[in-house]
Amino acid sequence: MDERTALVTGSTSGIGREVAMGLLEEGYTVLVTGRRHLLLESFLEEAGKKKGKAISHVADLSSDEGIRSLIRKGQAELPHIDILVNNAGGFVFAPIERLSDKDYETLMSVNLRAPFLLSQAFLPEMKKRGSGLIVNISSVAGTEAWEGSSLYSMTKFALRGLTGSLLAEGAPHGVKALAICPGYVATPMVSGAPVPEVEMIQTSDILKTIRYVRDLSRYAVSPEILLNRLGAFS
Repeated sequence: MDERTALVTGSTSGIGREVAMGLLEEGYTVLVTGRRHLLLESFLEEAGKKKGKAISHVADLSSDEGIRSLIRKGQAELPHIDILVNNAGGFVFAPIERLSDKDYETLMSVNLRAPFLLSQAFLPEMKKRGSGLIVNISSVAGTEAWEGSSLYSMTKFALRGLTGSLLAEGAPHGVKALAICPGYVATPMVSGAPVPEVEMIQTSDILKTIRYVRDLSRYAVSPEILLNRLGAFS
């Protein structure tokens, strides 16, 4: 059997950690990445108990060189990539007049430029092999916007547009692309949110969604899946 591989950004906590660990448990070789070396070391310690193999790379995706270095690492260390999960992301909630140039540059790079460049780097090889899955973690803030969410929502709306184009380009070659748009997910990122953690989406729900779409036939495709808590649509 060919080696199954994945690249998961933002792997050291929350959604990324859950997805990376889940794929390792299935025997995947997973390239994991984050900004902090100590968190990656902690991840590798736990990953050593799984069936698969974890390869780590420290990269700050708010910089072009950080993104490019991750691409080079993936191309050098993995024979191919079966699943690319663009999970790393940042957020700033503030009135538009309070947003700084740094806020803009950081969120555009982490939330959008990194997924674009990583997809650009690895989609062609997926198309050539006739299989693959690109998952972009968007948000309900990418389906509707609220006061103070201008910059965050802008990047998450754009990520859905990127996903649709990736699917249109990849589907004829057996490659899937999916944007997952969750509401509150029980992670440290949303600590202090006005929703009890027990009522939030679980990181395991994201992993199950990725597995579900992965295991569908190449002819069953969806550009996005919206996940929200009970009652949030009323």
